[in-house]
Amino acid sequence: MRFLALVLFLTPAAYAASDFVGPVSCRTCHAQAFEIWSKSPHAHATDSLTPEQRKSPMCVSCHSRDEQRSSPVAGVSCETCHGAGRSYQPANVMRDKELARLFGLTEAATTCVACHGAGSPSPQPFDVKAALGRIDHWSKDRVAPRSELRKRLEGPRHLIAAWLAGASR
Repeated sequence: MRFLALVLFLTPAAYAASDFVGPVSCRTCHAQAFEIWSKSPHAHATDSLTPEQRKSPMCVSCHSRDEQRSSPVAGVSCETCHGAGRSYQPANVMRDKELARLFGLTEAATTCVACHGAGSPSPQPFDVKAALGRIDHWSKDRVAPRSELRKRLEGPRHLIAAWLAGASR
């Protein structure tokens, strides 16, 4: 029965639009990470562009990558680094790291070089490890205690996801 519910939950109609769900959708479960990201230079990457640069595909390809592929997103969002979230977004998928990867979740370190690697217009050398430290928004030091997260997740949507995953109350 749960398998049938999962199949219905992941029907092709869910994929009718874009595979990008937007950072507000990620905020539902990752409120603290969203808050940190929203204050970061990545979230406001388009602010550094002139009006002419905003029209340049070369500039926009890094400063607002998702904007090109989906609805307008100003800046570099969750899905720029972690991949389009439509398939891995359900909570029951996100609870299983390997399943989330199979459904398209990518490691941020592998996507950084698309804009910061060799051949980018940035004159500064790029160190992935140092950069990930500067944009840390989900390490153990940043994550709220489990009890605080549980309080935030006690909504109907999460109860359904828990049911689909086989959790009992």
